[in-house]
Amino acid sequence: MNRFLFLSVAVVLGAGCSAADVRPPAVAGAFYERSPFALDRQIDALLKDGLRPVTTGQLVAAVVPHAGYVFSGPCAASLYSGISSGQYDRIIILCPAHHLFVAGVSLPDPSLMGYATPLGTVEIDQAVCDALTKTKGFVVVPEAAVREHAIEVQLPLLQKTARTFKLVPLICGLPGTVDVDAVSAALAPYLGERTLLLASSDFTHFGPNYGFEPFTDRIPDRLREWLTLASGRIAALDEKGFKAHCDTSHDSICGEIPIRIMMAALNRSTLKPAGRVIGLSSSGEKTGDYRNSVSYAAIGFYAVPPVVAALNSTGTGAKEGATVKEHRSGTWTPGLSEAEKTALFAIARDTLKWCVTGRREPFDYGRYTLTPLMKADTATFVTLKIQGALRGCIGSLVPAEPLYVSVHDNAVNAALRDPRFRPVEPEELARITVDVSVLSPIRDIASVADFKIGQQGIILEKGRYRAVYLPEVATEQGWTVEETLASLSEKAGLPADAWREGARFKVFESVVLSEP
Repeated sequence: MNRFLFLSVAVVLGAGCSAADVRPPAVAGAFYERSPFALDRQIDALLKDGLRPVTTGQLVAAVVPHAGYVFSGPCAASLYSGISSGQYDRIIILCPAHHLFVAGVSLPDPSLMGYATPLGTVEIDQAVCDALTKTKGFVVVPEAAVREHAIEVQLPLLQKTARTFKLVPLICGLPGTVDVDAVSAALAPYLGERTLLLASSDFTHFGPNYGFEPFTDRIPDRLREWLTLASGRIAALDEKGFKAHCDTSHDSICGEIPIRIMMAALNRSTLKPAGRVIGLSSSGEKTGDYRNSVSYAAIGFYAVPPVVAALNSTGTGAKEGATVKEHRSGTWTPGLSEAEKTALFAIARDTLKWCVTGRREPFDYGRYTLTPLMKADTATFVTLKIQGALRGCIGSLVPAEPLYVSVHDNAVNAALRDPRFRPVEPEELARITVDVSVLSPIRDIASVADFKIGQQGIILEKGRYRAVYLPEVATEQGWTVEETLASLSEKAGLPADAWREGARFKVFESVVLSEP
């Protein structure tokens, strides 16, 4: 099985180094533009087009892809666009060894002072590298860095965003050759708000070019399912779940070991960050050819501000003394208490005001009590209405982030990014009502005969087409099963009768929380 690994970091090097002390770029002109001017423009375009992640807290770690910018650049930029100049003193990059066998985790040659790119030179943090040299699990294999692109590809992006920092480049061997526990224990003490830990990795390498073809049907869908599953377990810092996925599926994730080291270091640290899947993509989506395709993920870990002991209703959108209404589509329930429901509505309401009126400061979760249930990864939808008419509805089907973060993100998206509507204006806020739908896990059904209208939401998938309706949609419209499926087919961009043949269906239940 092919496994590839990549990492990187950057800083402008002082004048005291000679060219012999610096690793020259190995993939400039191949993975990214060679000339400084063209590279500067290339990265500016990626960062401009990338949607800045809506997050709270300090980015302390991330998984980022390392393919050529034309393929994985947009995915990587979706995370890097949230980094600002001077944010970090040190960036530690873990990457796989693509070109040389390494038994352990290789540190740079002690004589190496920096990594050069067309944008300048990034200085190596000699003090940290010297300290790690004396630690179990680390080795020095200078030749491993000569052709390794996984660190190098990250550096221009970091030079444009973080700008000044010192680099700790670490090149990891294959599973079975690395002591993950020892290496993660050595790195955990360095983690903090002024240090960023990156795991450079692409995900599934599919096709004959990579010697990995675990399935022959529904290839785009199956690749997306694997990518969603793996990235979700990483975001949840589920070390056992991620390792089990790799071991049982043999998924060709080149940076498996860098990712596992990063997860273990974060779980050992005192940061307790919240994981967020920022972007998912693949080369197959870019080229339209899935015969050979590589998947990419950008996953950020954010140190969440301390949580106060109790919900302070002053200044929030919660109505004091009011009880949130709950409607179950079926029998499933997330088991939220009244205090948790009230807190979620306060987050949704405060998020609307925050995003519509300008987002002058980072959103402050410190006003709410965040219980373990609210921190569990959960899929949600947020629906906005004015006098019963839809004003925006955006959600997620995959439980890839904590419940309270999912409500916040989908409130922002429903207000500003529903393509059917113009963004919500400040003067509309007083007239908007909010529904928060909390979704159960999704499951496949054999046929539409198993679909329970009014009790279940339904997802239609046919080829590259996909659409979803929440459980309450059919009831509100007074539709029959056939009318629901016909409308769902049209929503997916298909003929009304497309559901009758060749379509697949999934269902879920929901609990809709409404304001009194």
